[in-house]
Amino acid sequence: MENRISNSSKKDEAYEKIKERIISGEYRPGSLLVERTISDSLGMSRTPIRAALMDLCHSGLAEFTPGKGISVSVIGRRDIEEIYELRSLLDTAVLISFMKISTPEQIAHLRSLANNMLDAVNMEDVDLLIKNDIDFHQYYTDYCENSRLAAIICSTVDPFCRFRYITTSSMRMNRIFVEEHLLIMDAIEANDQAEAELQMKAHYSHLKRYQIQKLMQEGQL
Repeated sequence: MENRISNSSKKDEAYEKIKERIISGEYRPGSLLVERTISDSLGMSRTPIRAALMDLCHSGLAEFTPGKGISVSVIGRRDIEEIYELRSLLDTAVLISFMKISTPEQIAHLRSLANNMLDAVNMEDVDLLIKNDIDFHQYYTDYCENSRLAAIICSTVDPFCRFRYITTSSMRMNRIFVEEHLLIMDAIEANDQAEAELQMKAHYSHLKRYQIQKLMQEGQL
């Protein structure tokens, strides 16, 4: 029993580390995920690596091709459109649900996360920017009191994080996207649900258009 728990924890550790490298772009879309190479890189045996790679295939971050092996899944235009359209609908609903029951303390915390994003842009710290971006959206999701809706949107977090890393190569665009968050935050503080919905949907629409344009320019779509 103890050995099975140990193997499971090692598999989970391997999964999180490989997932982080996929999301950050260290492992590029289409690149092969070779057990031996990853095993040497992480200092782990190949057994948990193999199990983690299979789980990554189930999650959609990797894909298995007969005769070739496991590779990082390629991002297609349809993937971008579906995830951002889903986030636009669900994230807006979650935010409105949060606004109906939020406390001044919760709104103040959300403002601090938005301000942290602005600080990160000023410091040109992409990792800090993405962390606070994800924390911003996750915070009101955690307190929206609609567990089913929250569970659905949480299922989009990994591909959303992956997409956000792609869009952070331009600090000029990062600043624009942060300014959009500040507009959303202003609407939250004013308890203007209609304006919050408008700004949230505009933000996701802008993200979607920019990412598609960027990948097309790079010849990846």
